[in-house]
Amino acid sequence: MHLNDNEKQQISKEIENLEKESSAELVAVITKQSSSYKFETIAFALLLSTIISLVTLLFETSAIKLFQIQVISFLSFYLIFEKFNKILLALLPKSYKYTKASEYANKQFVNLGLQTTKTKQAIMFFVSYDEKFVEIITDSKIKEKIEDNYWQVIVDEFIKDVKNNDLSSGYLKAIKSCNSILIKNFPIKENDENELPNDVVEL
Repeated sequence: MHLNDNEKQQISKEIENLEKESSAELVAVITKQSSSYKFETIAFALLLSTIISLVTLLFETSAIKLFQIQVISFLSFYLIFEKFNKILLALLPKSYKYTKASEYANKQFVNLGLQTTKTKQAIMFFVSYDEKFVEIITDSKIKEKIEDNYWQVIVDEFIKDVKNNDLSSGYLKAIKSCNSILIKNFPIKENDENELPNDVVEL
């Protein structure tokens, strides 16, 4: 997707190195886009075709001609937004895109079974590339000792790398930046079991 095999291996190795010293379970997840935005595509196509129809009414136009213009303009805008998805994403407010991406991230935390570990120490580093969105989701035991504000600082830096198309560096820096606090609060135990895969998950 946006990581080559070598970059994926580097990220997996970084996770593996951390989990040799901490009982926390890290998972790196990336998706190209968090939503198909079908509803939004239709809504924008309807809005723009309606505007064109209103402009057309300023001129003497038959009902049949008006209907043709409406259909053609709607289909044209719909196909444009479908083919050139970045245009649609540029029109959508960042807060709206982030809300959609966050909903998808939390859904994947459950779908991937990250909430089912025995230790309740799972951490998901989630990136939705097209939305330039990053979220770090933690399970209950991690939340007890590390506040969400701590992770937000890492997220803010991570987003800068994603925007600069440097996803690999973003992941590596994010994982390294939380090494010490995880090792301190969740040191490795003798009977530690690696319950989650270290490979990068692409959705």
